[in-house]
Amino acid sequence: MIFRNSLALSSIVSVVLAAPPLLDQTQTGTTKRPVGTSFGVPGSSSKFDYVVIGGGTAGLTVAQRLSEDPTVSVAVIEAGGFYELTDGNVSQIPAFYAKNFNQTPTAETIQPLIDWAYITEPQLGLGNRRFHYSQGKTLGGSSARNSNIFTRATKGYHQRWADLVGDRSWSWDSILPYYKKSVDFTPPNTAKMGVNVNISYDQAAYGPGGPLHVTYSNYYQPMNPGLIRGFRALNLSAQTGFSSGRMDGYGYLAVSINPDTQIKDSSETAFLSQAYNATSFRVYQNTIAQKILFEGKTATGVLVETAGLTYTLEATKEVIVAGGVTRSPQMLMVSGIGPEEILAQHNIPVIVDRPVGQNWQDHCAFEFQYKMNVGGNAALEGNKEYLYQATEDFLTTQTGPLTNWGGDILGFEKLPSPYREALNESTLAELAELPDDQPEIEWLIASHGPQMATSSYVTFTPAILAVTSKGTIGLTSANPADNPIIDPKTFSSPTEQALGVQIYKRLQEFVNATGLTSGPELKVGPLNTDAEILEGIKQTGLPWYHGVASCPMGKESDPNAIVDTNGKVFGVSGVRVVDASVIPLIAPGHSMAPVYMVAEKLADAIKRGV
Repeated sequence: MIFRNSLALSSIVSVVLAAPPLLDQTQTGTTKRPVGTSFGVPGSSSKFDYVVIGGGTAGLTVAQRLSEDPTVSVAVIEAGGFYELTDGNVSQIPAFYAKNFNQTPTAETIQPLIDWAYITEPQLGLGNRRFHYSQGKTLGGSSARNSNIFTRATKGYHQRWADLVGDRSWSWDSILPYYKKSVDFTPPNTAKMGVNVNISYDQAAYGPGGPLHVTYSNYYQPMNPGLIRGFRALNLSAQTGFSSGRMDGYGYLAVSINPDTQIKDSSETAFLSQAYNATSFRVYQNTIAQKILFEGKTATGVLVETAGLTYTLEATKEVIVAGGVTRSPQMLMVSGIGPEEILAQHNIPVIVDRPVGQNWQDHCAFEFQYKMNVGGNAALEGNKEYLYQATEDFLTTQTGPLTNWGGDILGFEKLPSPYREALNESTLAELAELPDDQPEIEWLIASHGPQMATSSYVTFTPAILAVTSKGTIGLTSANPADNPIIDPKTFSSPTEQALGVQIYKRLQEFVNATGLTSGPELKVGPLNTDAEILEGIKQTGLPWYHGVASCPMGKESDPNAIVDTNGKVFGVSGVRVVDASVIPLIAPGHSMAPVYMVAEKLADAIKRGV
C-alpha cells in the first residue's frame, strides 16, 4: 500500500491535480452559468422527469445520456461528493489504487468520505475471515476506486446471457455498439514507455469520441518480458487486447486513464463533466435516498435526507436505482420490494415479494507474493528516492511507475491437462455449463509487495472465473444509512475449491517459467498435499469486488429474476435498476466495462420508451 504524507505526493496534489471539471470556474463554452446551477438545493422538494439513485459508474452514465435531451430533467442522488476533494490524490493516481483494496479492514484503508466501509460476514470458504468489501461512496462510484482495467467478456458469455433472459439484444453483436459508445480510445504511446515494444490491440473494437478515455499506461513494467516467457511456457497465445469478444491467451491490458495526464478517468470525470451544461440536470451530493415513494404500485419519487433535512424529489417518469450491487438491493428492500421474510423482520410493508439480494455472484482471487529480481511499483512506499524520481517523472513527462496500477499483462485460460484430469465428474459437469470460449482462470500479476517495501516484489493473483458460489445482501435495519449485511460466500462451493487446488498447481508451473522470483512464496509458503493447498489458498483468497446479480434480469417467470431485460422491476411501475446488480451472470474478467455497457444500453431503452 502506498503512503500519503511525503513531500513528493504533496507536490503532485498541488501542481498536477486540479479541481474536478465540474467545479472549474474557468470553464468556457456556449453556456455560461454559475457552477451551483448544476447542484440541487438541500431541503427543497423538487420535481424531475427522472430521479437517479446513485452517482456511480452506471448512475452518472445513464443520467448524462438522459440529459442529452434538453427537454428532460434529471436529478442524481449521491451519498458522497467529489473524490478529488475528499481523498487527496489517492483516487486519481493509478499507482495508488491498491490502497483502496486492502483485504484486512483498517481505518487507513476505509476512507469514510468515499467508501461505504462494508465489512463482510465471516467467509467460511476463506478461513472464516472478514473482509473490507470496497465500494465507492463518491461521485464516480467504484470507477473512482478501482484499478481501471478495461476488459470485455466473450461472445459465448453474451450468448449465454441472451439465452438465459430470452432476449437476443444481449448477444455480442447487439451489445458491441454499446460497449463502444462510452469509449474514446487512444493507442499506446510506446515512445513514452521508453522501450521498443509492440503492443497489439484491435482498433475496430473501440469507437471514437465517447466520454471515457481508454488507453495504456506510459510505464512498461520491467517484469513484462518474464511474464511473456511464463505465458508462452503455459502454451498461451498472444491476444490483441480483451475487447473483441475473445479472451483466451495473454495480452496487454487497456485502462481508463487520460492519455495526456495519465490521471484515472471515472464516470465523474467522463460523464458528469459532460452533463454540466444540461439545463435541467441536478446533483444532490452528500445525500441519502431514504426510500422510493409509491402510490399503490406506481413510483412517484424518492424521499431523501441531506444533513438532517428530509425532503422529496418527485419523479414524473421513472425512479432509476443505480446504487450498485450492494446498495441497489438494499434500496429496493427498504422500499418494500424484496423477500417477504426479510422485510417482515424490519416491519417494512411488502409491495412486491421477490428474492432481491439472494443471487449475488463474485469472483474469488488468491494472492501469492514473492521477492522479484527486477524493478516495479512495490518500492514506491518504502524507498523515498525511488518515489521522488517517480514523482518527477509523473510531473514532467507523465511517465514512470505512478502512471501504472501495478501491471500491464493479463492471461486467461481454461484449466488444461493434466490438471483437468484431477477434477471429479460433478466438477467437470458444472464447468461444462460455461461457453466454450469462456475462460475459467484469470492470471493477474502486479508488482506489489508488503507495506513499506524498499525492494521489488511481485504478487501473482490467479482468479476463479467459473463462479458457482452465490452470496446474499441482507438488511441490518430499515434505515438505508445503515450498511446492509454483506455475505458473498466466496469460495464456498465444492467446484470452486476443487478448481482452486488445481489452479495453485498450475501457478507453480507459471511462476517457475517466468524466472522473476527470488526465494519462496511469502504469504503461506510451500504447499504440497491437496489438503495443504486448499487450506493455504483459503488463507490467501479474497472476494474480488466484481459483484453482480443481486437484482438479476430475466423472464418474469424466472423465480430468481428481479427486473426484465430493460431493467424494469417486476410488480411495480416507474422503477428501473441500471447497474451491475442486474447482470445475471458474472462475466469473465473485470466488471467495469460491462457496467458502462449496461448503462449505455438501458439509457437507450429509456429514451426509446421501452
